[in-house]
Amino acid sequence: MKTELHRKHILKRVTLGLLMSMLILTLFGCQSKEETTYDKILSSKEMTFAMTGAYPPFNFIDDDGNLTGFDIDIANALAEQLGVKAVPITTAWDGIIGGLTSKRFDTIIGSMAITEERLKKVNFTDPYYYDGAQFFVPGNSDIENLDALQDGTVGVVTGTTFHDMLKEKDNISDIMQFESDVDNFMALGQERMDGLVTGKFVGLQAPEKYGVDIKPAGNLLYSEKIGIAVRKEDEMLLEKLNEALGTIVENGTYQEISEKWFGVNILEQ
Repeated sequence: MKTELHRKHILKRVTLGLLMSMLILTLFGCQSKEETTYDKILSSKEMTFAMTGAYPPFNFIDDDGNLTGFDIDIANALAEQLGVKAVPITTAWDGIIGGLTSKRFDTIIGSMAITEERLKKVNFTDPYYYDGAQFFVPGNSDIENLDALQDGTVGVVTGTTFHDMLKEKDNISDIMQFESDVDNFMALGQERMDGLVTGKFVGLQAPEKYGVDIKPAGNLLYSEKIGIAVRKEDEMLLEKLNEALGTIVENGTYQEISEKWFGVNILEQ
């Protein structure tokens, strides 16, 4: 009799143990699902995105102290498609990927070029515009292109693909590094260096925007595809952003934003 009762007692404990284990697994499974970035964005109704805030006309602080630019408008349009609000976070470019992978923000919508090296750390959406590296010189300079320099001094923003390219040039003796292209433009306008390298669209608007006398020299050094960066594990967010990007391109919102800032559709350039 005791043996039978003992068996029933053990069976009951085993059954309760199994039930508790299943409950714990279920709870943890639900918790993991809630912790995905896309679900967090939907539940909070906010999508955070990073950029420097110093890369006009893509992202910059205007005369009234407001963060504005092409990237900001694109982020707002994509967030609207997701049914949430876009919340910008400004940060230094040199370390922006580290900020993303450490979950300081949900995405980088800050004119980041898609490169093989960056793809080792993050994933990118389809390109949301195409750009290229351009060499700029003072307005009174007779330097025809970057390769014409001999022991030249060239300015660039730290951590950019432009910086990586300049480090491979034997004819560059000194690379002046800046936190933003605004500082880069000012230094070139003061003729503290022979030239600078930045994105074509960014450099072309500098004379009017900042009153600096600079001009492009030579053809594009190389072209770039610009995408939105997300963490490797955020596959659902990547899919939804690509869907949202496709929608704003199809419904004309993208072209409207692009023409507002550049007068052309830079996805087709």
